Formats: sequence, structure tokens, C-alpha cells
Amino acid sequence: MSELPNRSERPRVLSGMRPTGKLHLGNYMGALANWVKLQDQYECYFFIADWHALTTDYADPGKLQSKTLDVAMDWLAAGLDPNKSTIFIQSHVPQHAELHLLFSMMTPLGWLERVPTYKEQQENLKGKDLSTYGFLGYPLLQAADILVYQAQYVPVGQDQVAHVELTREVARRFNSLYRSQVFPEPEALLTPSPKLPGTDGRKMSKSYGNAIGISESPMGVMFKVQSMSTGGQRIRQTDPGDPDLCPVGELHKIFSIPEVIAETRNGCRTATIRCESCKTEAGRSVCNVTEPIHVRRAMLELDVERIWEQLRSDSVNKAARRAEETMISVRAIFDISHSLGFTRRLSSATPEEQDKIRDLSAYTDWWDLPRDQRSRVLRDYWRDKLVPYDIPLSQEGNRAFSTIERELEEPFLTARKKRVFVTTSRDLNQGDKWEFEIPARSYEIWTLLCWRNSDKSLHDFVLPQKAFLSDFSLAKKSAKKEEKIPVSILKIEGNRYFLSIAGKTGKDITAFERDYQPLG
Repeated sequence: MSELPNRSERPRVLSGMRPTGKLHLGNYMGALANWVKLQDQYECYFFIADWHALTTDYADPGKLQSKTLDVAMDWLAAGLDPNKSTIFIQSHVPQHAELHLLFSMMTPLGWLERVPTYKEQQENLKGKDLSTYGFLGYPLLQAADILVYQAQYVPVGQDQVAHVELTREVARRFNSLYRSQVFPEPEALLTPSPKLPGTDGRKMSKSYGNAIGISESPMGVMFKVQSMSTGGQRIRQTDPGDPDLCPVGELHKIFSIPEVIAETRNGCRTATIRCESCKTEAGRSVCNVTEPIHVRRAMLELDVERIWEQLRSDSVNKAARRAEETMISVRAIFDISHSLGFTRRLSSATPEEQDKIRDLSAYTDWWDLPRDQRSRVLRDYWRDKLVPYDIPLSQEGNRAFSTIERELEEPFLTARKKRVFVTTSRDLNQGDKWEFEIPARSYEIWTLLCWRNSDKSLHDFVLPQKAFLSDFSLAKKSAKKEEKIPVSILKIEGNRYFLSIAGKTGKDITAFERDYQPLG
């Protein structure tokens, strides 16, 4: 099998976080701090999982938008960089939902019922009615989140490893069932997650009311640390304590420098330091982390519209383009015809941008598909990514064609009702030559898509009738009924291309490469 698509030399990472409002230190140490480090080593996609939030909070979605904004600003304040990572909102990329729906057609129900967190959360969230498909199926939505970007790694805590394993099973089942190599099997990238106590000594959680926010003011952080439980130790000042049993001691281990840790641990055990002084040192250490985040968050709050615009446009467009690359292959396998106009280039695209679109080296898995599927994929790719926005193409319906023929031979129609026949060919080690078969029917425009095996580039020729009419008309007269006409393109030295119809002398069509004027 050919290699899976990978547009970056760096391995791809994907992770998400439900929008629960402003983040606390547990969120930061459990995930966010690690994400900030990963973005310098990996190609990172990080998304705010607003659809996932609805799997448990569907009855009370009123503050979802404001919570989403809070999470986005905390991410940016903590160091996630839109210039290094793709940061977006899950529901803004509809391909997540599309792939989730298609996965639901082929995923056994038992796989979802055995995910450990399914019954655990039902026990822990007894006040909510979780007898819904959304709750049962959220691990499958997670699988779609990961696989739609063909991510190789997923940074998770130990409690989420089972979800990554389900994703691997879904990828294996899809690839086996449809004899494809569309999806890699992602690996869990275990995130170091230190034990972080809340102000009452229990695990830090908003639901417990014991959380310290990562963007709180230094005064607020100091007040909360001063109010922390010491685990019932040192009732009198002269009583020695054990820092390993004290929540404040745990904060020191995570946030303080070695010298402060050694000093406070010794002072606790020998009763030579007051608990208030130990808490003050812990508060200062925590503030060394949170104060810069607080300052950056305050600056971001002055420009909220810019944050929203960034999430709505630049980042989501990048995520959607990458997700769409995967979905083109998936739709071809399911025999679904789909065209999403947002992926199509503008007429003003630079030559460099056009070259990048025509570079198919990341799509070698397409050529392991059966020929008819491969042709549909390439036709969709051409229409979605190369035809300019301002040139609408519709597809002509003709019941005389079979299902496959409708995809491969049914012409597109331009706004002026010109019939556009699109066909594909791969050189297959024949040198610089591509061979096609054209139905003996009337078309105003041919589009010949040529996959070049040597450099994995796509050559697209949009030919008006004047480029082929005379030779094609002669060939049709001598052809038998329903016989197809052999056509070829030959590249010669000097990067010139010649069209030959039924073996006739070639006609120079070099000027028609990348020329979309005939479609206008």
C-alpha cells in the first residue's frame, strides 16, 4: 500500500478541550502547558469541542458561546500561538459531523458501550439524563475529530487512552472493510499530569468550588492559596508536619523552584516555618505562572472581536481545508458525490499557490483505489480546488447513464449551459504521455486531467471546441455506435504538449494548460 498523506515533515497532533469557561490550574497542568510545548515539535491542531459539551449539557446550552470565548482567550494567553498551531472551534468545521455520521454506519454498538467512561460518567452525573445517543456516541465523535485530520498522535491523560484505542479500532475497521489506507492508526501521546489539589485538598475542579483560575489576578491567587487546607496537620505552630500529606506541599512540588521546595519541606518537618509563610511562598510560585497569563488575558479582552474573527475565518479555513482533503477520499469510498465550494481557489491565486494545489504527492493513497473511484476523486478534487469561485459548474442529469457512468461520463454544465466533459489519466511509466477515451458525443469543452507519475503533479487542460472539433468530428464519423474515441496528450522537450485524436497528427495545446477562460 502507498504511504498515507502527510503534508508536513513534522508529525501531526490533534487534541481538543470542552468549553467550560475560564480554565483552572488543573486544565493547565493536565493539558494546556503540554500543548504549548508540543507546538514547537509537531504540526498541531487544537480545537474547542463545543459539540462535545452538548453531549452532557444539551439541556442547558445557554452560555456555550461565552464559555467558548473564555477558553479561546485562556489558550492564547497561556501561549498557544495561531502562527504555530491551527486553533479552531469544532462546530465550525462540518466535516467532523459528516465523518462521525459515516462512522456511525459501520461501528458496532458494543464498541461504544464498553468504553470505560460511558458507565463511569453515568454514575458520576446522576443528575443528568444521559440516556442519549449523543452521550453514547461521543467517543465515536472523538474518533472522527482525530481521523478527519489523519493525526498520528493524540496527547491525552491515562484516563483517555481507551478513547484513542477505540479510534485505532475504527481506523482499522474502515481500512479493512473498504480495502483502503485512508486512516492512520493514531498513537496516544501520554501527557504528564501531576496530582494537583484544589483549595480543599480534593482534586481541583470547578464543580467542587476549589479551583484556582489560570488567568486570575495575583491577589486572587494569593488569597485562595492562603485559604488552602493543610490536610489537618500542624494544629499548633510547634507541631511538625509532613509536606507529602499537605495540599500546599503538592503545590510546591509542581510550581516552586528546588531551593524553595527544600526550604519549605524542611521547615514543615521541623516546625521552623509557619504554615502562613509556606502558603505565601507557594502562592508566589503559582503567581510566577499565572501572572503573565493574567496580563496577556487582560490585553486580549480589549480586542474580543479580533479573537472571534480569527476563530471564524483564518484558523477554521485552514482546519476545514485539511479536513476536506480527507473527506474527498472518504466520500469516494462511500460513493457519495459532494462539492464544498469553500475549498475552491480564487481566480487571483498566485502561481505558487496554484503549484501547491496541483502537487498531489500527498495523495498517493488515491491510486490504490479502483480506477472508477480514483477518477471520481480526481474529478471532485479538480472541481473543488482548481475551478475558480466565479465559475459555477452544475452536473447534468441523464438517466441513460449507469451510476458509474453518471459520475465518470456525465458532463458538467457551465452557467452558459456549455457541456464540460472531464476525464483523467495517469502516465503509468509510459514517459510523458497520457491516454484517454472520449465518448462519441458532443461537448463544448473538454477538461483533461493528467497525473504525472514522475513528479506527482497534476496537469489540467481546459480545451474549447476549437481545439478538438475538426479531428474529433472525423473520428466520430468512422467510429461504431457507442464506441469511444482514443485521445492522447504527449509532452515533448521544451515543456510543450500536443493533443492527438484517433492517431491524427498532434495539435499544440500548451496554451490551454491552467487556462479556465473556456469555462467562463
